[in-house]
Amino acid sequence: MKARPTPTSRSRGPAGPAASRRRQIARLAPLLPQLGFALRRRRGELPPALKEAGRLGERHVAALVSLSVTGPATVSELAERTDMTLAHGSLVVGELASAGLVEREHDEQDRRRIIVSLSDAAVPAVEQMRNRHAGPLLRFLAGMDDVEAERFIDHLSELVACLRDDSPDKPGDER
Repeated sequence: MKARPTPTSRSRGPAGPAASRRRQIARLAPLLPQLGFALRRRRGELPPALKEAGRLGERHVAALVSLSVTGPATVSELAERTDMTLAHGSLVVGELASAGLVEREHDEQDRRRIIVSLSDAAVPAVEQMRNRHAGPLLRFLAGMDDVEAERFIDHLSELVACLRDDSPDKPGDER
């Protein structure tokens, strides 16, 4: 991994900050679809147990991974984590439950709330899928120290939030 330029060593180029941002966007823009294609290609490599469960879309896989990483959640928490509406999240949870991949139980403190967790049958398959994706992530992160890795993850999270934001561009945004 190349050393990151310091703020004083960054070149804004002869045309100033606007031209520099345009060059950066020209480099970044083609990478986004490539990232999407790479993720979809790897997502297509579902473990047999998940393939046998029927046709799982990206939202189904995201819900399974979310439950694996962060543990049981209410339907509304899971919908929020995976950027779904509550209605869509409920539909996905129902389909996953019908496929035997998640279990739904009433919350002991509030019986109106449904807690969703991975089923015993889904745990090894989701873990296998996560482990397969861990290799490329570990190779990528190996070139960074902890501070750089955390900074990259923070920036990537900000990018995802910006891409999800449907509001119009704010005044002062440079193009």
